[in-house]
Amino acid sequence: MWLCVCAYAPRLVTRTSLILVVHVHDLGRTSNTARLLSLAVRNASLVCHGDRQSLADPASHVPTGATPVVLFPGHGARTLTPELAAALPSPLALVVPDGNWRQAGKMVKRLPLLADAVKVSLPTRDFAGSALRRNRPGHRMSTYEAVAQILGVLEGEAVAGPLLDFYRRATDRMLLVRGKLGVGDVYGGLDGPQTGNSDPAARPEVREVDVPRRSGGD
Repeated sequence: MWLCVCAYAPRLVTRTSLILVVHVHDLGRTSNTARLLSLAVRNASLVCHGDRQSLADPASHVPTGATPVVLFPGHGARTLTPELAAALPSPLALVVPDGNWRQAGKMVKRLPLLADAVKVSLPTRDFAGSALRRNRPGHRMSTYEAVAQILGVLEGEAVAGPLLDFYRRATDRMLLVRGKLGVGDVYGGLDGPQTGNSDPAARPEVREVDVPRRSGGD
């Protein structure tokens, strides 16, 4: 329990609706950050894609009258700026395909909501925090980082700041579990018996467990 980050989740209510479309093969991974977003943002919707036993339509989660925009930096994506956001009919609904690059690209092509909506990308990468996966090329980032920065553009630092603070707390704990950080190097510190031990060789005996994955097609 001393590793749990739930108490640090900001539980934000944003003006922008957030719909996370997560590939079934990625949802069960401990490195998946969409689940952290669903903790941090109260009005976030998490939709599982690719599960043949439970076909979910992300369009049903877009509030009536909202304009969907898809966070996907592929061909034809427009850089999201405050000026572009102001030019789009409000309120906005941010739709985010979550998976590896290939899975996200297929979702954007196959799901009508994602295919027809305005595609947007980040203006710059302003945050370079801990990473749970190795991203190549280096300008790519986790879904959580990208969403936090996009919400920063749309709603300001009052939203982006708490989101990124929670992300750093969560990812550092995961890296500790994987043996990649010492106890004393964990962002925000730890409220447990191991507090104050900065020796990387003296790591607590904790174990990372993957959530079992459900079967399903692309």
